[in-house]
Amino acid sequence: MVATPEEPSLTRWTLSRRLIVAGEIGNVFLIGVLYLHAYIWLNTLHCEISSFKNPTSPPLSPARVKRENKKMPVDLEDYTIIIGQDTIIPRNVLDRSCSQVHQYCSEKSQRLTGFPGVRGSPGDQGPVGPPGRRGPMGIVGPIGLVGEHGILGEPGRDGKCNCPFPDLYVQRVPIPGPPVIKIEEKMVPVPVVVVKEIEVTKFVPFEPTPPGFGPPDGWAPGMPKPGRTRKLPRYSTVRPPPTPKRKTTQSPIHVVPTEKNITMDDWNAEMNISTPKPYMGPPTLGYNRKECILAAVGIPVLHAESQYGRVGSWMRDALPNSMKTAKRRWVTDGFASPVLYEYEDERQLLDKVQKIKYYVDYLASGTGNVVYNGSYYYHKHGTTSLVRYELETGVQVEAELDPEMSHIDCGRLPDHTFEECNATDRHVWLYDRPHNYVDFAVDENGLWAIYAGADSETMRMAKIEPSLFVVNIWNVEVNTTEIADSFIMCGVWYGLKSANNLQTQITHAYDLFRNDTIPGQVEWYNPYQGLTMLHYNPLDARLYFFDNSSLLSVNVRIEEDLPEYIDD
Repeated sequence: MVATPEEPSLTRWTLSRRLIVAGEIGNVFLIGVLYLHAYIWLNTLHCEISSFKNPTSPPLSPARVKRENKKMPVDLEDYTIIIGQDTIIPRNVLDRSCSQVHQYCSEKSQRLTGFPGVRGSPGDQGPVGPPGRRGPMGIVGPIGLVGEHGILGEPGRDGKCNCPFPDLYVQRVPIPGPPVIKIEEKMVPVPVVVVKEIEVTKFVPFEPTPPGFGPPDGWAPGMPKPGRTRKLPRYSTVRPPPTPKRKTTQSPIHVVPTEKNITMDDWNAEMNISTPKPYMGPPTLGYNRKECILAAVGIPVLHAESQYGRVGSWMRDALPNSMKTAKRRWVTDGFASPVLYEYEDERQLLDKVQKIKYYVDYLASGTGNVVYNGSYYYHKHGTTSLVRYELETGVQVEAELDPEMSHIDCGRLPDHTFEECNATDRHVWLYDRPHNYVDFAVDENGLWAIYAGADSETMRMAKIEPSLFVVNIWNVEVNTTEIADSFIMCGVWYGLKSANNLQTQITHAYDLFRNDTIPGQVEWYNPYQGLTMLHYNPLDARLYFFDNSSLLSVNVRIEEDLPEYIDD
């Protein structure tokens, strides 16, 4: 039998039909299985819910029970846990959860375990963590005392003088008739500078000649050389000093005693010779050992810079007992300090190399303290007493100056500074500078003390002995706050007008031995405009002053001729 061409297509169609029928049967079977599985799962869930609601009912109930929205009876407390108002959790579920939580806490946190066992060996060190954040800055503590100075460094390069005066270390002497040069159609005189007796002409702009170094008024080229000094006008109604008695000379009497065993007292009694007894009473003022008047001051000379603050003082012994002591220098710091710094010489002072620190027993008040004959004289802060501190032995002597002197100051803070206070809470300060009450001075007549009265606010001067014995006291009708500083030279008290102005004057002068005011004024310069101390030293006849951390001195020109008094 031969197959026709239509038979293969019929066979393929029959096979495809059979496959489609088989797929549909498979789908029906799968759907039935899924429905059966869902039915069984729903019945199981229904049984669990039924047993949860009614434990007495059988576990499997073919009939579906309608869920009622009723509250659980009270007798189910043994099987359920009520959380909140409408939330109920089976007790077994809660117990199982608590057991799992308990096991987790025991394994992870190790809190619900027993006592720890033996400590094991330490593990490897972990990596270093990053640095923590910087904490807040604390309160600044009190400033301590200055420590010891370090080693001397290498010398630096030559610098330029930063002083406000050119040629500070050169004494300029103007020569009459200086040469004139023509600059921009202007006639500019050229000052002449004399250095070590060598005449050098500098072509610099015109600069005023400092007072005390120019020719007197009315002098012109061709006149005789001007005198070394000039007289200041002086008027007084005080009687002139008595003329000293001339010494009478008598021919000596030479008498030879007749007996060898005669004594000196018998010899004086026989010859009727009386020897005056020496004066054994308290010290007296006496006479002025050197009479002179300040005519002018020179150019300030910078010696060194202080290694401490802007306020202080520096000094040299006005009556040294040896050449080694004469070379020493002393420096104080601040308005009140218990420390005195000593330097071997000015070279060590320039290099800021200290030798000794003297810690006195009391707080030294003010910047007017001095060193005199190997002792340090200062005012005991907050009292009316003066103290003499012997530098070699450390022995201190204290004596009261004046019970009516000004001495009550503002309170002290832990950082060694003063607290702010009103003028009614303290006594008046000496000068227009704060925290000063006593200013020591030294001249050719010895030691002096300048202070202020507590009530009258007038200037007072006291002549004192090295033993702090007060010889005499003067009241000068000058307000203590009208002047910036003062000094005594040749028994004359001089007052400076300002400590902060670059150009100022010495406007006050009072002769303490003649009790007379001297008119006139002398020009003065404050190079750094911060003067806190001014002293005259009779050893080298120079004025030493402390100006804004700078240690300077200046020479003086005096008139030794006695002034002429005019009687009324």
